Amino acid sequence: MTDDRTQRALAILTAIGTGTVPIGPFAADARWWWNGGLDLPVADFAALLAELHNQTESGIAITPGLILAQDDSVMIEATSMARLTNGRVYDNRYVFLFHFTGDAIREVREYSDSAHVNATFDLGG
Repeated sequence: MTDDRTQRALAILTAIGTGTVPIGPFAADARWWWNGGLDLPVADFAALLAELHNQTESGIAITPGLILAQDDSVMIEATSMARLTNGRVYDNRYVFLFHFTGDAIREVREYSDSAHVNATFDLGG
């Protein structure tokens, strides 16, 4: 089952590049937490991602690195690359922790350089 969970987590990271996050793989009450100050229902995170995607020329490419899976969790180190319409380049490093209940993702904890996110994207505030 761990391999299936790893594939589900990787599919979510791939989907980020399209500006969408499919809700189907998530538990009904799933949350997306980010160390930059967000703790949102997945549907709200998906809406925020769509806004960020609109600021890019062709999406945010997430490249996975080290992957560790144990029990109900999958950890993925990753990097990103995106050219923004404002001329800036977004290139961040991450650790994503996916926590599952059965086959459903119940939580994603995203750790990244929040200062880089805030300096690169127009977050409206």
